[in-house]
Amino acid sequence: MIRLGFMAFVVAIAALLLYSPLAKAADHRDAPTIDDYSAIDINDVFVFRDPPCTTANCTSQNLVLLLSTQAVADPRFGVTYHFQSNALYRFYYSNTPSGIAGGFPTGSIDFTFSPFANNPSCPAPKPPCQTYEAIFPQGIVIDGLTTQGSNAETPNQPVFTTVGPITVFAGPREDPFFFDLIGFNRFIANVNSQTTTPAVPNFGLFTGVDAFLGKNINAIAVELPINMLLPAGSTKLAVWAVTYLGNPATQSLRQIDRMGNPAVNTALISTPLKDSFNFGLPENDARDFMPTIAGNLIKYGVDQVNVLPVLAKAGIPDTLKFDTTLPDGFNQIPPNGRQLSDRTTDFELTLFFNVQGPPGTQHPAGVTCPQVAQTAFSDCTNPKVYLSTFPFAGPPLQPIP
Repeated sequence: MIRLGFMAFVVAIAALLLYSPLAKAADHRDAPTIDDYSAIDINDVFVFRDPPCTTANCTSQNLVLLLSTQAVADPRFGVTYHFQSNALYRFYYSNTPSGIAGGFPTGSIDFTFSPFANNPSCPAPKPPCQTYEAIFPQGIVIDGLTTQGSNAETPNQPVFTTVGPITVFAGPREDPFFFDLIGFNRFIANVNSQTTTPAVPNFGLFTGVDAFLGKNINAIAVELPINMLLPAGSTKLAVWAVTYLGNPATQSLRQIDRMGNPAVNTALISTPLKDSFNFGLPENDARDFMPTIAGNLIKYGVDQVNVLPVLAKAGIPDTLKFDTTLPDGFNQIPPNGRQLSDRTTDFELTLFFNVQGPPGTQHPAGVTCPQVAQTAFSDCTNPKVYLSTFPFAGPPLQPIP
């Protein structure tokens, strides 16, 4: 295991002078290779309790894990989006202090999917369907049907499979993510063009328009008791998602994408390393990506005394940390899981660029949003429709005539 202390993190700023521009992308399609595999491109990973905890030491007993793939799916072609059959979708988790600190998994939840076709669950002449097999800790196996997209005015009813205390959903939903990607691309290009450190951010380049408005995704959602993942007496967990291409039965697999925290590859990994980051392991993040992350953060003007150490602990290794003694949500220090409605990009850009002032101090040109701003910078995009019950992400959008 390779672990670098804070001094090593700061020393890594030498890489700043060799700093490479960042790719113009969001977590959705965040690297060159993943553009070829949209069905296994991980957009976002969410971890929260049901019901969500807003105070410390709450008593919610269930944990929700949700990952989204198939970025910017067009509702007009909803019937064409399926999960990839020659692939493995995996939630990794760590529940030991050494595993959490080092980025080593102590367990996983695995999903594989059948081809979209007639099969014993939907024999001809019935319409074709897609099935999944989900393997949980303690050897629990759940087989179920995915929910299919529809061209009708209203979406198909979601198919939930419940076995004991576990409930599973796999199918289309409205993309829960909201972010001004066009504005970010213009903003980060301007930052990259500057030769001074720290750069002078021009938040007026944001447009206030959500690039993912009107788009769907494919979601895998799981709700299960927290104690299935946490040993008795433990409160801390780390979660990340990985997708592999190949044959899971023979373990002939090629890692294609991974994700823990939001926007790490998007905002902190330089263009030449984006594929390498997606192919990498959290346990190697300190060795392989600390210099580029440190260099970009200091280029942005991060508070090196109060914020940089916290970001280093939260983001290296790149896993989503969760502590049952803290309130749920990413937008706090330290971040604790991630809820669907968290304004993660506002929060991160405020920290990365050391933006000061009351909520909404920095905002897109000509757009203010005191009603939604929670941090000193806000891109002023609006959250989506979320549900208070499983699977929590809103229903898929349907085609408009």
